[in-house]
Amino acid sequence: MLVALGVCGYWLLFTQFMVYDDEGYVLWSLHNYFQEGGLYTRVYSQYGPFIYTLYHGIHTLFGLAFDHVTGRLITLFYWLGAVVLAGLFVWRQTRSAITTSGTLVLTFAGLIVMTNEPIHPGGILTFLSALGGVGGACALGRGQTRLFALLCGAIGAAMLLTKINVGVFFLVSAGSWMALGLSSTKLARVCLWLAALGSLLVPFLLMNKLWPDPWVAIFALAFALSALSLLWLIQATPRHWFGGKSWMGFIGAALAIMVIVLGATWLRGTGLAALWHGIVLAPLGQPNIFEHQVFWPALVPWLALGLFALVIVHQARQRAWIIHLVAILRLLLVIGFFASTYLGIENSYAPYSFLYGLPFVWLMVVPLGPVKSATLHQAKLWLTWVFIWQTLHAYPVAGSQMSWGSFLWVPLAMVGCHEALNYLTGKMGLWGRGGQNVSGGVFATASILLLLHLGYVGGYRYFTGQSLGLTGGKNLRISDKLAGAYRIIDKNVRLHGGSLFSYPGMFSFNLWTGHPTPTPANVTHWFSLLSVAQQQAIIDKLQADDRAVIVVQNYLVKLLIEHGHPPQGILERYLMQNFRPVFRIDSFEFWAKNGRPITSISTARWHPAEGNMLAAMELVTAAEGQSGSIEIRGLYYPHNTIVALPVSPIRPWQVTPLHPDNSPAGPMTLATTQVSLQGLSQIIMPLGGLPPLPALNLLEIIIKDPSGKILDSLRFAD
Repeated sequence: MLVALGVCGYWLLFTQFMVYDDEGYVLWSLHNYFQEGGLYTRVYSQYGPFIYTLYHGIHTLFGLAFDHVTGRLITLFYWLGAVVLAGLFVWRQTRSAITTSGTLVLTFAGLIVMTNEPIHPGGILTFLSALGGVGGACALGRGQTRLFALLCGAIGAAMLLTKINVGVFFLVSAGSWMALGLSSTKLARVCLWLAALGSLLVPFLLMNKLWPDPWVAIFALAFALSALSLLWLIQATPRHWFGGKSWMGFIGAALAIMVIVLGATWLRGTGLAALWHGIVLAPLGQPNIFEHQVFWPALVPWLALGLFALVIVHQARQRAWIIHLVAILRLLLVIGFFASTYLGIENSYAPYSFLYGLPFVWLMVVPLGPVKSATLHQAKLWLTWVFIWQTLHAYPVAGSQMSWGSFLWVPLAMVGCHEALNYLTGKMGLWGRGGQNVSGGVFATASILLLLHLGYVGGYRYFTGQSLGLTGGKNLRISDKLAGAYRIIDKNVRLHGGSLFSYPGMFSFNLWTGHPTPTPANVTHWFSLLSVAQQQAIIDKLQADDRAVIVVQNYLVKLLIEHGHPPQGILERYLMQNFRPVFRIDSFEFWAKNGRPITSISTARWHPAEGNMLAAMELVTAAEGQSGSIEIRGLYYPHNTIVALPVSPIRPWQVTPLHPDNSPAGPMTLATTQVSLQGLSQIIMPLGGLPPLPALNLLEIIIKDPSGKILDSLRFAD
């Protein structure tokens, strides 16, 4: 199962490239840090120093280049690692191969968001939260409280120094869990009330800058009620006791990781003041800069309130009908998760485990009968407590963070489903054994079908996608439309570019082309995250470089404006006043400085018929070799040739050699037979008598040599 998921993960990771390019931002910041050091002083980052220290160590020891291939393979390791840990938890709880296999598939599917942002810190945070949650559960299951404390302290510190809010949530969950197990009964009871009070106050304190937006209020309500429900169950469960040595281990392990990471970062040129600002102060301002809301289903707040009332009734007076209802609800929730996962694979995955897992999670851990193993039940409660606190990861930007912060619901749901099936079939008397066999077969079949669906989607994308073929990203196989646009921009940057900047920040172009950014202070939303001084430094570098070029993504800019975050600032104004668009392909634009002429290579333009002039097509290419034909074909797989245009006396080519500044490098020749292309050239051909063509943005133009080899692929540009 793991091998099959690994293959699916490889296919899915290497066939996805998100245009907003968080991946390029992280890779480029790592590249600059490896070269220059100076995190937060020279190299901008929104994230903590742990990943920079870790990856710099790997880079130094093994000479590993951090590019798109490396980033995806590392992400695949985190993805599969989290899957294995989830499966381990379920196996220890159930000893069921079918349930464990289903957990592997569903956890994998629940984390398919990994394909959107390879090498993003969300990947390592997912793995670390699984390691802390499941590793801590295994330690509790064996009664090893000191190991639990050491593990949670070290992992919590690593998470804290990767993304402070996520690390704080984990450390709070671990520290409060240990506090609930203090050897003093009175202190433990006080800590229980403090944990309940914290569960009410923390979401409101955390979210106060966006309060009282409806999505924020629902988020706070769902979290608080879920945490209080679980605390109600925890207080009724015998717990391990954590003595002074466990607390010393917890604090000591956290401090050891912090000293190592902060010391290594300090040695690379980051002062203590910069560390404090980069790790603590800057993240506190994030909600004022950018937020993305959770779109809660209208039913969720009512469900949260109703379920909280149900847990109160259950704890006050246990009734058989409540247990029956809980078991049935568990099965319905898992069926819904299967359905939403299957339907969401090819589109944006709906974070079912976040939207419904948070208010429903206590259902998965409430005992359906006498607890057979107190240690296993305690381990289950611990993982649930971690899950609840990790859901806060989705504030204030509820994108991929919803899946990263809620995937631990999957193993909890699988254990809950397994227990529910055993409970319900146990009530069936002689029919129970048959019911178990049937339900096991249905569950196994659903898991296999989901795995096959994952394999089909990934395999289809991989074997029909077009290889990107750019430096550091040759193994990527993405849509023809996107790959063609990226290759054309790459060619033009290499020919015309000095320093390369992008708007918003898309730093994969810098990795592919090897052209530097003006300064090491780079981030996707530079217009809202960089200081005035940092923006001015970029302006100074761009001003001094006559060959500076800009890549613009209009779709992203318009999206920011529509969501109430219009780009603005001195750098944005400078770009608008001093650069102009040279050509546009899809929603990408290539800008050069005002007044600088540019030859836009690998682009085509359509000149419609006017008066006595026939329609014509103008191509600008840097192809070299003998050419005798041009094809206009559909852009998407399978490629269909719409029309072939061989050079002939009937349709001669006007070929003019060009300089990079678009001026003629020689006389125009009229070709009626094969043409010898020798670098930058303009080709104009008449197009009379052609059949009707689809929209130009659905077409590409192929220049071939006599043997059929492709010399250049061009796109229609504005």
